[in-house]
Amino acid sequence: MLLALDLDDTLLHTDKHVSPANLAALDCWLAAGHEVVIATGRPPRSVEPVLPRLLHHAPRIVYNGAQTIVDSKVVYANPLPAADVRWMLEWTARSGETWYIGLEIEDQLFVNRPFAKAGALEVADLLQLWEQPAYKMIFFFPDGRGDIADLMAAVPPTTRTLVTPKFSIVQLCAYDADKSTALLQLLQQRGQSIADVVAIGDDINDIEMVRASGIGVAVENALPDVKAVADWVVPCNDADGVAHAIHRLLG
Repeated sequence: MLLALDLDDTLLHTDKHVSPANLAALDCWLAAGHEVVIATGRPPRSVEPVLPRLLHHAPRIVYNGAQTIVDSKVVYANPLPAADVRWMLEWTARSGETWYIGLEIEDQLFVNRPFAKAGALEVADLLQLWEQPAYKMIFFFPDGRGDIADLMAAVPPTTRTLVTPKFSIVQLCAYDADKSTALLQLLQQRGQSIADVVAIGDDINDIEMVRASGIGVAVENALPDVKAVADWVVPCNDADGVAHAIHRLLG
């Protein structure tokens, strides 16, 4: 079997570390001959630092499913339509409001203005970058997310919007960019079936993957929408929920 595993608030505890229980369970899973695929909204650069050593060579679905990396090589890419990026940038300029906007390009975050944020970023004129493949467009709300109705209404139909109560951001990806689609592409390349996948997640970007997999699992701290499509919910939070699921799967 293959375990498709979300990172933040699923494998990773709130302190961004893997608990001893989860680590030991993953070791048992791999020792039993099973595999792991990481499936996260994170960009590639922020995955490696939080992975335990035994998962350093695991395939990675990143950017909410917009890109897949195997053995350090990109094997699947689904960036935002460039015209949609330009449209949103021009719309924000016309809106008369102050926006904090980021584009994820070539594993680097470019932002339109400086603000306090963890991680490296580069301030740039985003209208000079719109033609480059962008895997995510991010609207940041440093003072908290308020009414975003106008923003949501401006998003083109060929772009997907992700809004979660867990973070004060709005993410835009290609319309058909999601973890499930990326996982299916990877499975087809390997001659494997989605029926043999166990997917564990907690957030809005995990819904399709949890629903489509042979067994979909939600951790206890998952959003209600994720729990609603899961086959079962582990009675543990992100500290050791993955361990509970693995031990149940291994019998």
